[in-house]
Amino acid sequence: MTFHLFINDIRGLESKKTSFQFERLFKESFDNFFDGLHRYATAMLKDEDKANDAVQSIFTRWWEMKTDLETTDSAKAYLYTAVYRHCLNVIRHEKIKSNHRVVAAREMVTHTMVDSDLNTFEELDTQISNAMNDLPPQCRIIFEKSRLEGKRYVEIAEEMDLSVKTIEAQMGKALRILREKLKDYL
Repeated sequence: MTFHLFINDIRGLESKKTSFQFERLFKESFDNFFDGLHRYATAMLKDEDKANDAVQSIFTRWWEMKTDLETTDSAKAYLYTAVYRHCLNVIRHEKIKSNHRVVAAREMVTHTMVDSDLNTFEELDTQISNAMNDLPPQCRIIFEKSRLEGKRYVEIAEEMDLSVKTIEAQMGKALRILREKLKDYL
């Protein structure tokens, strides 16, 4: 970018007449340091366009504020420090945006997984109910007392006036049937 194009772009921002000395230092600094500042910003930001925006922003701010600098050396130090800080702010801002994107993506995936898990759970619950209803009546009653009511085999045997071995056999049968019917979910 040339100095004259840059000045023409920002002349409209000028609110008071600048001194000849300031304009001379500004032009000299722009001509001497723009390319170096651009390379410096590009190295930090890894993006030519963002680097160009950063350097232009610093020169524009310097023009608007009319920061009084005595020498070319002080202008160089001011400009490199300003570009460095501006680039750090851009990097910080990009990191925040990236973190927000990651959080949004995680929330979307989690929400999708919860919906999917809920649908799978409801489907599994329906399949379990259907499989239990398909059990022979005595087998289903023994299974429900053991697994849903939490009763021990001895208690079920006494309650139903059956032997513990019969309860064990019926539970084994119930588990085999359920395993077969629910094999897609195990």
